[in-house]
Amino acid sequence: MFDQKGYILLESLLAFLIITLCISIYLPLTANLLVAIKKEKIDVDIMRIAYEQSQKIALDQEIDSTWQTGENSYGINLSETNERKGIHVQYNNQEKKVDILSITATSP
Repeated sequence: MFDQKGYILLESLLAFLIITLCISIYLPLTANLLVAIKKEKIDVDIMRIAYEQSQKIALDQEIDSTWQTGENSYGINLSETNERKGIHVQYNNQEKKVDILSITATSP
């Protein structure tokens, strides 16, 4: 007969090692995904604000100067050059520009 003392200890240490490796791979991956989701959410918010403000321009309404969404505050500016109107939405160091070529329909 073989002496099997310490077999349970070895087996539990191996299981602990496997669980630790899985967690050490999973946690950084999850943290990186959360950071990426937060950045994408800000981009989506900026584009949504620009779209809503362009709709206000199309309806001849005044655009907002600031926009508050949750904890984020965005600045909104209107730019007009010749026949083009544009909306500039700023958040921290990020700025998105949306140009509107025409807001009137032409009839053939």
